[in-house]
Parts: sequence; C-alpha cells; structure tokens
Amino acid sequence: MNITYYLVGLLTGVSVATFFVGKELYKYYMRYMVQRKQLERILKLNDKIKKSKNLKKDNTVIVNNVDLVN
Repeated sequence: MNITYYLVGLLTGVSVATFFVGKELYKYYMRYMVQRKQLERILKLNDKIKKSKNLKKDNTVIVNNVDLVN
C-alpha cells in the first residue's frame, strides 16, 4: 500500500513540475517571438526610411545639377 502512495505522489509531483517548467518555457518562447516580430518591423521601417532619404538626396542632387547646368 505504501508503494502505491509513493508512486502516485511521485507521478503527481513530476506532473506538476513538468507543468510549471512547460509554462515558463512557453512564456519565454512567446516573449522571444514577440521581440523578434517587433525587431523585424523596426528593421523594415528603418529600411524604408533609408530608401526615402536616399531618394530625397538623389532628387536634390539631380535638381542641383540641373540648376547648375541651366
């Protein structure tokens, strides 16, 4: 009878420990995924800003060159 209680207690303890470990791992995983998505969005936005600045610089250079020639 004592061995049965021991096995039931052991199984319950392992189950509870596994639940909490899995919960923490899932929390870490979700935090990592959210941060990765935010980083990707920021990098895309940064690329767009750089492209628009380059276009503006190119346009001003062309306009200045045209102004100088005329």
